[in-house]
Amino acid sequence: MIVVVGLPAYADSPDGEKCAGGLAVEVATAAQRRGGVVELVGKVGNDGAGDAVVVALGRMGIGHAALLRDALLPTPVLVAEVVDEDAAEVDAEAPEARLLPADAAARPGLDAGDIDLALKFLPQAGVIVLAGPLPEAAVSAAVDGAAFAGARLIVLVPSGVVSPAVPSEATVLEAPPDDDGSFGRLVGIFAAALDAGVDPAVAFSEAVSAAGWEPAAD
Repeated sequence: MIVVVGLPAYADSPDGEKCAGGLAVEVATAAQRRGGVVELVGKVGNDGAGDAVVVALGRMGIGHAALLRDALLPTPVLVAEVVDEDAAEVDAEAPEARLLPADAAARPGLDAGDIDLALKFLPQAGVIVLAGPLPEAAVSAAVDGAAFAGARLIVLVPSGVVSPAVPSEATVLEAPPDDDGSFGRLVGIFAAALDAGVDPAVAFSEAVSAAGWEPAAD
């Protein structure tokens, strides 16, 4: 089993259907499509957007038994960045998604108790992916949970952010500053391969290729 720890958001798909989005969902979706059994540990608001996220995860085949509800804070919403038509330069590519509320303190978050409880509820975890910034105590709880389950740990950090303290055998991956969605695919494919027993070096090489990434030039 692959356990992805992160905060999903509400998003509208291009065809107008309500769905879930965010890096944690991208990782979970990619892992599920590669045949992995996936559970998402996260938190959404106790609102209509949170209901839509739960329904979307179910449709995608992603387990959400450990998805918590926040009674006070709203489910985050992914929206397309508005392009300033009066700007001197206009980016011809698709607009970048923004997460609202912009203030992270105004969105649901996961603490050490949430992580500890969720991982005790999911003892079959073979791979645990931390797909988003977490408080230091929450990371420590995830490290302890991975050690207890004998699970491999993958930690994702934003570009330019110092990696949290994790065991040397954990895999730490830095997200690119301009991600087109392929980073989440890479991580999900990598996690699914690890869960299937593939050697980590081989699994990562295969994930890089499958996600459409190219090795950096020397």
